[in-house]
Amino acid sequence: MKTVSSFYDILGVGPSADQTTIRKAYRRLAQKHHPDVSPAPDAHEQMARINEAFETLIDTARREEYDAYLSGADTGTQSTDRTPNAPIKVKLLKRLQGHLTPVYSVSFVPDTDELVSSSFDNELIWWNEEGKALRKIKVENGAVSHVRALTDHFLIAAGSSENQVNVWRVDGGKPVNWRANQEEWVSCLAISPDGSKVAGGSVHNNMFVLDTATGERVVDLDDHKDSVTAVAFSADGRLLATGSAESLVYVRSAHTGQVLQKITRIRSTVTALAFSSDGRYLSVASVDLSIRVFNMETGQLVKMLYGHTRPIESLAFHPNGWLFASGSRDGTVGLWNAAKGIGNARLEVSSRPIGSVTFSPDGRLLAAAGQDKLVRLWEVTAVERTQR
Repeated sequence: MKTVSSFYDILGVGPSADQTTIRKAYRRLAQKHHPDVSPAPDAHEQMARINEAFETLIDTARREEYDAYLSGADTGTQSTDRTPNAPIKVKLLKRLQGHLTPVYSVSFVPDTDELVSSSFDNELIWWNEEGKALRKIKVENGAVSHVRALTDHFLIAAGSSENQVNVWRVDGGKPVNWRANQEEWVSCLAISPDGSKVAGGSVHNNMFVLDTATGERVVDLDDHKDSVTAVAFSADGRLLATGSAESLVYVRSAHTGQVLQKITRIRSTVTALAFSSDGRYLSVASVDLSIRVFNMETGQLVKMLYGHTRPIESLAFHPNGWLFASGSRDGTVGLWNAAKGIGNARLEVSSRPIGSVTFSPDGRLLAAAGQDKLVRLWEVTAVERTQR
């Protein structure tokens, strides 16, 4: 099996080498391998690798990212095996068939094993664990892209259409709907854990928070310098993360929008965000196909993970706080250990994109859905003794 050399191996230095040592190593290798002095037919290729290694390791920020990547790269983060590595065990339970159009969102009902899914044609379906559709409702006057189940009969649904945000409160009977007009094209939405707020972002830098009962705009800010591309609430609803095309994330107060933390160690447009249930980690997916895990206490990059071959559309943490799932346009679902920076599984789910993943409140079940109109349900076993 071919082994890929690390940048440290290429330069012939150790992981703790200082900048002086790195510069000396680079000059020594350049004097030997530069195409102007080396007769080797692959001199250009060798010098390109040396330059890439030097440019990465001499830059403090890029080196920290690379070190974070290395800490996970040798433990299977790019594995495409169907069988998960310990400590995660996954068993497919059901393929839920009932939607006639692509499924946009899935949400478990708290304190039960029921699941609610929403599709392109605005149909909401409640499922039990056996895969039986308990009831169906179609909502009107907009497009549903997100659902948040609050009880077995009450949920909040939200969606956007051009410059309009639509919110439905479904309480057993007929859905109650309202619209809020935005000045700009809405690009992303998220519903708070208690269903009281909907947060969103626009292609013209605006982020906002709306009250789901009244439609009142409680936060309205334009502090990003580029399109807001992803939003996510913390598990307790106190924090709101907004990611953008300027390759950064603001962590805010969900009540006031005040920026509490600025995370910049991101290299491309943010596509998905998720807080861990205990508030310890924030996972950030980007267009460069990476998932970066940040420590929320320090704001520092903990790990950088790769494995998907197309952009990641959804992230969700397990209740244990260290396991999280990712859904990608490549049709796979990834399972990752945020604390150890490793990939425990990459499940080949569909030939079509996966747009939504979520765990049940007790962590026993994982649901994923997407463009193939199916909702898949797995049983998940996570061994706690390896979590930290």
